[in-house]
Amino acid sequence: MKNAIRDDTILVSTMAVNNEIGSIQPIHEMARVLDDYPNISYHVDGTQAIGKNIEDQFIDPRVDFYTFSGHKFHAPRGIGFIYMKAGKQLEPLMAGGGQEKNLRSGTENTPAIAAMARALRLLKQDEAKKANKMTKLKTELIEHIQSLPNTHVFSKLSDDFAPHIICFTIDGVRGETVVHTFEDRDIYISTTSACSSKKGLESSTLKAMSTPEKVATSAVRVSLDENNTEAEMKEFIKNLDEVHDHFQILN
Repeated sequence: MKNAIRDDTILVSTMAVNNEIGSIQPIHEMARVLDDYPNISYHVDGTQAIGKNIEDQFIDPRVDFYTFSGHKFHAPRGIGFIYMKAGKQLEPLMAGGGQEKNLRSGTENTPAIAAMARALRLLKQDEAKKANKMTKLKTELIEHIQSLPNTHVFSKLSDDFAPHIICFTIDGVRGETVVHTFEDRDIYISTTSACSSKKGLESSTLKAMSTPEKVATSAVRVSLDENNTEAEMKEFIKNLDEVHDHFQILN
């Protein structure tokens, strides 16, 4: 990151957790680099990190802005919140009415704001217990995938990875084909980044990891939640085995 900083750099923006493979970014290390650049603002996207019991790995006093999206923790879609350090300023997205302390004018979505606050309080209750539950399910799934031939797993079982994201491939089968096959079984997963899944391109993260294109375009992502159960994981693994065997026969 330090090599990318130029004389005219005014902002550094990073994810807290990579949304495709679940790796936790080294926020503290990057923050220490930016200690030497007090005029550069530091923004961290905490969308995938909140409520996963990893706050100690991405909350840092050097960070000037954190952003969070409510739908990731069961708030209504279209609502989110931002943390802004005292003394920092933002240009308003929309000007005119002066709402949100002149940060965004327009009628406030009060019901969604209240619902998000409630969802956040519920999310933080027994957070460690919920994260441990997701870690257990993630471990069960990854260990099973690793036992299958012609697969790759990009999400690791380590403290450097969030507990809820599993990115893997069934080699030789495009990710969208795997996603649609699971959809037919009423199981919903995605191809790496849901934000760009319709483009049919290889994962930008896997490309940056020098993953061969043929493998990268096969990647799919399972996102766990604190409400997922052991019974659901066993059902997913059962269907995964059937889907995997089906494509092995076709190949």
